[in-house]
Amino acid sequence: MAMVLNALGVPAPDTPEYAPYRTYTQDNVLNETTERILPQAVLAQRGTTLDQLGEMLASHGVEVTVTHVSEANLELFRSRAVDYLSRPNHYVVVNYLRRQINQERGGHISPLAAYDARTDRFLILDVARYKYPPVWVKSADLFMAMNTADPSNENRSRGFVLVRRTR
Repeated sequence: MAMVLNALGVPAPDTPEYAPYRTYTQDNVLNETTERILPQAVLAQRGTTLDQLGEMLASHGVEVTVTHVSEANLELFRSRAVDYLSRPNHYVVVNYLRRQINQERGGHISPLAAYDARTDRFLILDVARYKYPPVWVKSADLFMAMNTADPSNENRSRGFVLVRRTR
C-alpha cells in the first residue's frame, strides 16, 4: 500500500523522521480507518485478504477495483493489467500464492511494474525485496497463482487490485 500511495502522490501524513518530506511508510499507512477494516494486530499475525487490501487502499482516497480471478479469465486479467500499466498514475497490485511460482511460503501481495508482450510476462516488484528480487513471471503462471483459494477470505480466490488516483 505504501509503495502505491507514494507512487500516486497521495498526500501522506506527517512523517517526522523524514521531515520536511511527507511519505507513506509501513508505520503510517495504517490509521484509524484501516484499523476498523483490519486491526493491525490481526494484520501482523495473518496478513490481509484481497478485499481488505482494496478497502484499505480506498480509505486513502484512491479509486480501487478488486477482481477475484475466479470471476475472470487470463485474457481479462492480462488486458486490464496491461491497460493500467500503460497509463500514468495507474497501478496493479496482485495477491497470489507464492508456491505456485516456485517461491517459499503462502499468499503474498506485491505490485506489478511492467509487462513484456514478446514473452507474455509481468514484472513483480516484490515488497519483500530483502528475500525476493523483482521477478518476471509468465502471465499464465501468475494467473494460476492468483487462482488459488485464500482460507482467510472464505476460500475465495486471490486476484488483483487496480488502483488509480481520483483527483
